[in-house]
Amino acid sequence: MLRRAPAQAATARIIRRDRTVTGFRQKVRIEWLPVPSNKPESVVIIGAGVTGLSTAFHLVEKGVESVTVIDKGTVGGGSSLQSGGIITMLMATVTEVRARAIALDIFERFSGILDGYHFHQVGCLNLFTEEVFSQNAALREMWLRNGGQFDILRGAEISDRFPDLEAADSDYGILDHRSGFSEPHHYVAALKAKLEEMGVDIRENESVIGFEVRGDRVREVVTVAGSIDVPAYEMNGPEFHIGELQPHPDALPFIEENLIERTSLLEGAEWDYHTVGLISLAHDVKPVIGPVPGVDGLYVGAHFHSGGFAYNPVSGLMLAEHVVDGGTSIDTEMYNPARFGSIDTEAFLSSPVMHSEMGITRH
Repeated sequence: MLRRAPAQAATARIIRRDRTVTGFRQKVRIEWLPVPSNKPESVVIIGAGVTGLSTAFHLVEKGVESVTVIDKGTVGGGSSLQSGGIITMLMATVTEVRARAIALDIFERFSGILDGYHFHQVGCLNLFTEEVFSQNAALREMWLRNGGQFDILRGAEISDRFPDLEAADSDYGILDHRSGFSEPHHYVAALKAKLEEMGVDIRENESVIGFEVRGDRVREVVTVAGSIDVPAYEMNGPEFHIGELQPHPDALPFIEENLIERTSLLEGAEWDYHTVGLISLAHDVKPVIGPVPGVDGLYVGAHFHSGGFAYNPVSGLMLAEHVVDGGTSIDTEMYNPARFGSIDTEAFLSSPVMHSEMGITRH
């Protein structure tokens, strides 16, 4: 979530107070100054995962003078450092394909400007049954229209290209040439170092406990140094501890069975298997990126349902564009938080929904 000055009339600067005493509730006060510019003087980013770090990078590049990133833990300490670091371009909608193309462009750029980071553009093979492949001709045409670069392989062509992969004669493979992966621990460390070089103030182990809103505008971001006195938000529902949650008992056997069927060299292999955490899903299973309706100066980038690392270069850019430019360079209405205006949020959050019922298109 971000702070920015109101468009056209003013900008903002952070006035910091002493935060050396454990348990002291700190207010990061935003002083509004008359400046004839849409560009804010200062922005506060809550969350130092890859989305927050990427947003900070793009804000500084757009000329924002003061950018502060606050995290209740450490940089990348949520799910970012546990990500697989994989990105694919061949998505289900035009917006997603265009967004991923921009993300790939930025990953490639970062390879040249972030010390210790390299994007591995190794491609990604997607396997299809003959039936599924025949149903997706329009999707493949859309990919081509929007810059997709891929080969279509059939049966033995798949095994010839990938000798360790056993493909049936009826199988189809689509090899996405632009896809690849990053090593998250290299990426996060390199991006953090770059931001510090750019003058971004990164504050770890400092929790945000709320906002002070006057009228329809966020005026202050309230933090506490050292300990959490009050939660920022309360979600009414069954109480649980994250350590009590267990993955489906058949998850690993399912993975083993399906992979060994395709790659017999894995027979007898030992598996390093662990859980990362919860996946956050919005009502329509699409990311939420943009201004929060009814609260001027507050923005959100969340609910990437395990695709946050892949999105982060472009989701950070989109957030920076919203803050500085008032909109994005590509059509991103499908990500707009305002799309949930007619949704009964309380009913949605209180009703259990099975993962298999949500129509998720994997990425």
